[in-house]
Amino acid sequence: MVRGWGSPMHEPSPSRPSGHAVFILLVQLALLLAVARLGAGLSKLVGLPSVVGELAAGIVLGPSVFGHYAPRAFAAVFPQTTEQFHLVETIGVLGIVLLMLLTGLETDLKLLKNLGRAAVVASVLGMVVPFGFGFLLGMWMPVEYLAVPERRLLFSAFLATAMAISAMPVIAKILIDLDLTRRNIGLVILSAGVVDDTVGWLILSVIAGAASSGGVVRLAGLGLTVALLVLFLCLVALLVAPLLRAAFRFLSRRKSSDTELVIIVTATCLCAAATEWMGVHAVFGAFIAGTVLRQVPNLGQETVHRLESFVFAILAPIFFGIVGLKVDLWTLADGGGGTMLAIVLTIACLGKLVGCLLGGVWGGLSFWESLSIAVAMNARGAMGLVVASIGLSLGILNQQMFSIIVVVAVATSFMAPVALRLTMKRVKLTRDEEQRILAEQSRGLFDPLALRVLVPTAGGPNALVAARVAFRLASASAEPVEVAYVDERGTFFDRLVRSLRFAEVRSNLEEHLTALRALAGTTRMEVRHLVGRAAAEAVVDEAGKGFDIILAGASGGPTKVGGRVLVEVVERAPCHVGIVTAGKEGNELSRVFVPIDGSSVSRVAAELALRYAEACGAELTLGLLSDRTERAARNKSLPDTLPIDTPLPLPAPSSLEGTPAPSPTAGDGADDDGESAPLAPAAAAAAEAEDLARISPVFRVSKLRPRVVRIQYEAGNGSVAAAIERGGYDLVVLGAENRAVRRHLFFGHENEHIIALDSVTTIILIPHPGRR
Repeated sequence: MVRGWGSPMHEPSPSRPSGHAVFILLVQLALLLAVARLGAGLSKLVGLPSVVGELAAGIVLGPSVFGHYAPRAFAAVFPQTTEQFHLVETIGVLGIVLLMLLTGLETDLKLLKNLGRAAVVASVLGMVVPFGFGFLLGMWMPVEYLAVPERRLLFSAFLATAMAISAMPVIAKILIDLDLTRRNIGLVILSAGVVDDTVGWLILSVIAGAASSGGVVRLAGLGLTVALLVLFLCLVALLVAPLLRAAFRFLSRRKSSDTELVIIVTATCLCAAATEWMGVHAVFGAFIAGTVLRQVPNLGQETVHRLESFVFAILAPIFFGIVGLKVDLWTLADGGGGTMLAIVLTIACLGKLVGCLLGGVWGGLSFWESLSIAVAMNARGAMGLVVASIGLSLGILNQQMFSIIVVVAVATSFMAPVALRLTMKRVKLTRDEEQRILAEQSRGLFDPLALRVLVPTAGGPNALVAARVAFRLASASAEPVEVAYVDERGTFFDRLVRSLRFAEVRSNLEEHLTALRALAGTTRMEVRHLVGRAAAEAVVDEAGKGFDIILAGASGGPTKVGGRVLVEVVERAPCHVGIVTAGKEGNELSRVFVPIDGSSVSRVAAELALRYAEACGAELTLGLLSDRTERAARNKSLPDTLPIDTPLPLPAPSSLEGTPAPSPTAGDGADDDGESAPLAPAAAAAAEAEDLARISPVFRVSKLRPRVVRIQYEAGNGSVAAAIERGGYDLVVLGAENRAVRRHLFFGHENEHIIALDSVTTIILIPHPGRR
């Protein structure tokens, strides 16, 4: 009788883990996670990468501390048996594979196409020089540091690779922490890091293949490994990559992040299995899978974040903890191990510093720029730990040499951020860098070239105006405007009524979509049919696929913007929400007004209005609000006039119902109708430039110069609405926060006065708190 694997009648086997082994495994994982989290937290407090603390946690739990001072307890928790080792090692293998997947996802191979001379020379010499230093060190090293003395050539090549490789994730994190990703030197470091990582893993895969084939470099076997590796890379580029792009393009039309996650992990495991089968370590296949997945345009960032959360929070600390468990620092105290550690660390640092420094200077960089590249590239971090683990598992390294390489990886990760802070103080900011940083800062929340707008519609006139605004906003975007009509499942009775009215509903929908296509003009439009248990749920789920803003038509009725669906969309939306109320028919929406009270929500509204005005050539006016009562009281203590160059500070953050800080003007006179008297032309221009920069940095680089007016405001009297009517504006963008009580939308009394205006079209913009 044949029994299935894992069936209740399955007989005990020596290879099957016992209940006690599973119990010990769970205790080990709990200890590793708890101590690693503590170590990571302490590392971040002192400005070091979390990997340092996670590795230190493993060292503390290993023979270096716990095993040395409490050997009996250590033996009970971490028994030195093959069965127990294999159980925890399996978790570590999964951790290292998924960690290398994420490393690949962070590696932008497109940078290789844009490498300047400095990056090319720095990356090449940054690999060649430390590789040469490491190889010579391996050939000289005493025989007691070799796991198999007969394999010195292989050991030397492996040590050279460990010296040459850099830790791209650690380097990228350091650059982000120091805000260097927009500096020229940061781009050179990233480019050189990509080369180091890619070439290093290729070399390591060849060495691992040679070690797996018996420890002796046989040309025939090595040639077969290289041929299989080339075939694998070709298949990935020509077959796997197109399949993944097609799969994620299909999934992008549906809310299926779980399926995306399954595809990512499946592709990674298959690539890792393929490289392991051909004699190359599995981590290389996982790294290649990550670099391919990075090029997939429809890869959901939410899915990647979910994977990162699990790997970085759970699997990576376990892997680094297991690496630390294998380190016995006491072995370095015997037989000159400390001296050898100092020698290896010195040569490792010298190799990177000399190679990258020479390469940078040869490539045309200054001494301090070249030194900055060198100290950044000196970090081995997680990559050094991975290399050390591979060397130990393949029998290339013995325990003592393994511990040395791990300590070198940790020590260089300590050095890099500290040294880079010091060297970058000597690197001057160029004019090109200033302009690039200004452009990055001035991009704002709505990138006109990549804006994604979702317009949910039920066929009403407000939805038509919302779509009209959306088409103008996204006219320069590479992404189409998505118009989504929703079928709400509802109750059985609801579905029955809809089925009886199907022909009428269908006719109205086709008429509505025809009108939308006419409005779209040259802007791309994509129509989607959403089906959900509730309409709001379907809209929110769709918006979660990477949209920047939802522009929805107001539901109408006595409150103009109410309605169950809008309430739920505003409460749950993962992006900004704009509710559009249509004004009088025939409005061109070419005179745009934004009230500014200094709050973050009014800043977001100003940015949206600017992008709209830029796209369609509309006239933009910003109304800076100041409180009439406080202003009058303050005028008593002011002189009759102020110097014409007196800056006009933006009112302090508040809401339209609050009490904004006053904004002084030359002479500080104010008309009774609510707008302040004009300044002299020169002073007005200077004041406007300063005010615009304070409102939002996007105005620094925009070619459109908005008109700025100052409005005397009294809470609750409709003074802003009156100024809008006097100004003849036909589109108002209001930055607002929903202050709803009992599930009714409410944006403040002053905003309600503006929304009630029938003469103007209004966009009530509710910014998402996480995207301001």
